[in-house]
Amino acid sequence: MSRRPGFPFPIGANALLSGTLLKGRYRVLRELGKGGEAELFVARDEKLRRNVAVKFQRPRAFESTETYAYYGQRIEEEHHRLAGMVDVPGVPQVFDRGQLEFGHHRRYLVMELVDGVTLTSWITAHQPVPAVAAVSVIAPLCEILADLHTKGIVHRDVTPNNVMVQFDGRIRLLDVGISVTAGEPNDAPGGSPGYAAPEQYIQDTVLTPQVDVFALGALLFAMVVSRLPYSDLEHPLASSAPAFPKGFRAEMPEPLRSLGLAMVSVDPRERPRGVGEVLRYLRPMLPAPGSSASPKATCPDPTARYRLGLSGP
Repeated sequence: MSRRPGFPFPIGANALLSGTLLKGRYRVLRELGKGGEAELFVARDEKLRRNVAVKFQRPRAFESTETYAYYGQRIEEEHHRLAGMVDVPGVPQVFDRGQLEFGHHRRYLVMELVDGVTLTSWITAHQPVPAVAAVSVIAPLCEILADLHTKGIVHRDVTPNNVMVQFDGRIRLLDVGISVTAGEPNDAPGGSPGYAAPEQYIQDTVLTPQVDVFALGALLFAMVVSRLPYSDLEHPLASSAPAFPKGFRAEMPEPLRSLGLAMVSVDPRERPRGVGEVLRYLRPMLPAPGSSASPKATCPDPTARYRLGLSGP
């Protein structure tokens, strides 16, 4: 099958070329990235004259029909979840959904395009991240997650790849694709290595918002000391397992270090009681309104929201 760029059907059964038109409205501009289950593109909404993000189900390879259909259903489930989060600041809005009219009819979501950098690239550029900047990332994530937890949703995949730092310093939380309803049995053990709480590796265990508290603690250490807790150990972890090897000293302010270690406790009952409690501990460590930027300020600078009194996560 062959069509010139700009026509609704591109060359090849699974290919997506610049100029592909979706639903007579969204024109694909370029690829942003890809993961294990999806590909992300920038497109132009020609009706509203704005750029959007389009998340596509990955092209079919050698998986079974059932497996391919399962990944398509995951896209549909993510649309349903995002539609219920329109009132959650910090989570990109979903605008539309659809299915390609060619190839294997890949499903896709049309979403708000977040202008910024991934936390992964931001950490790489600034390691080790100054403690005040790290706190200024974790605090707004606590606010976003508090709204999700109030709705009974556990994100389950808070990692640097799923966090964006906007160019004005605001923080956004992406990818609710594997989020679950709090209290549901864990029917898909596993998660992102280093950030998944120990209970995520246990079949049929009940997942709670404490899963996200653990991930935030791991994220804190990844930023400030460039090391993840339990990185030298294998699951399942013993309840007495040390987060870091004997002799390793996390170089960070003591109150922040103590909080971080509590957040990554193996036993979820020993972690702070929710992201609200984490936020209460973090507030005294945030930049004061009206304070000046540090000479070592990162770019983008997540402390700006607090220094300049900006609203929203």
